[in-house]
Amino acid sequence: MATKSKAYRSELTDQICQGDIFCNVKYNYIDSEDNEGVNVVEYEFPLAIIISQACDVIAMESLVQSKSGKPAKFMPSILMCPIYEQNAAKSGQHVRDAFDQLSLNFVSENAFKSDDYKVAERDWHYRIHALTVEVGENTVIENAVIDFKHYFTVPMTYLVAHKNNRLLHLDDLFAEQITLKFATYLTRVAIP
Repeated sequence: MATKSKAYRSELTDQICQGDIFCNVKYNYIDSEDNEGVNVVEYEFPLAIIISQACDVIAMESLVQSKSGKPAKFMPSILMCPIYEQNAAKSGQHVRDAFDQLSLNFVSENAFKSDDYKVAERDWHYRIHALTVEVGENTVIENAVIDFKHYFTVPMTYLVAHKNNRLLHLDDLFAEQITLKFATYLTRVAIP
């Protein structure tokens, strides 16, 4: 069974940090543009976790709040990964809205084999992180996955403005574990 990540409830006065889990995170990007306009696509992820390094996130929040800072501390956006419900990810339904918005034909498939989940539950999968989160003795997130192929960025100003949507902060050890697994996934060697 995967590690049960320990977390605590975030207070509005707590700094935004690596391992913070936000709800209802909106992500926008320009899909296309021409002389007639710009097509902006917006997704809303029910849950997402900050995977940028804590020192960068804290420095950027300070810069945003004080409205001044050193250029070396500037970071245009914060890296996050969506957290999906395990069965939706397995069937591919977790990206159904994306296909609809991009007018792509959604072909149903078993996105991950059952062996992938067994490996992820043992914390050995290179791409999928099985996530169970406990606050004290209570399990608050279970049967969830982070698919490291899906990541996005948001500006720190967005996170500061939506600080009340922050639900939890993973203990540092568990936050770092996820970030290291993400980094390992990004540095894998692709074999044709």
